[in-house]
Amino acid sequence: MLNVFFGFLSLLLVVGGGFSVYEARSYTDEQRARAPRLWRAYVASGAVLCLVGVGSVAWLVTGGTPWAVSGFVSLAAALPCFAQAWFHRTAMIDRSPLAERLAAVVARKLNFPEASRQA
Repeated sequence: MLNVFFGFLSLLLVVGGGFSVYEARSYTDEQRARAPRLWRAYVASGAVLCLVGVGSVAWLVTGGTPWAVSGFVSLAAALPCFAQAWFHRTAMIDRSPLAERLAAVVARKLNFPEASRQA
């Protein structure tokens, strides 16, 4: 049962790492230029997250113990969070561009549905 849990968690890390890399690409050139090394660290942490997820799944499939996976999974899952927070603090960014676009879409869809129907 523990192998299934950590296998599922590892697959989530692969998806989360891919999302982190995709989300890092949404920053503008001006935002990236404010802290280029931290932006690269954020992209790299997403890639590391993917690699750790794939490695963890491979380890579990070949019969490795889930306890070894648990340590790597915990450390790798925290990397993009810390890298993005440090990047945002240094580059003075409130929210990522992807989060701002998502907020705008939600505001249009949920907050003002009557205005769009009448127009």
